[in-house]
Amino acid sequence: MKIALITRYIQEISLILYDENLLKLNEESFKDLYSLNFYLQTIPKKFGEEKTLLIYNDLEKICNQENKPNNHSEPLPNGNNLQLIVAQKENSYFIGE
Repeated sequence: MKIALITRYIQEISLILYDENLLKLNEESFKDLYSLNFYLQTIPKKFGEEKTLLIYNDLEKICNQENKPNNHSEPLPNGNNLQLIVAQKENSYFIGE
């Protein structure tokens, strides 16, 4: 199983792909989720693996929550910026908004 660490910053999205022994296989950066998702779908053919653990850390979500004014009508942020996805087929290699 490959492991893809995806980190979304304000201006870019970075991806580091590791093998099962945590050896770095590839490192890429993207300007948007569309470009990232297109690249993710190439992983099974390019690296010969049918399963990949996608670890998606959305730092942009944390920054937006910290910069929001806190009025009492809005719920407090829960800090849920991390997603773990096991992609098994080419079409499941996808990160949503």
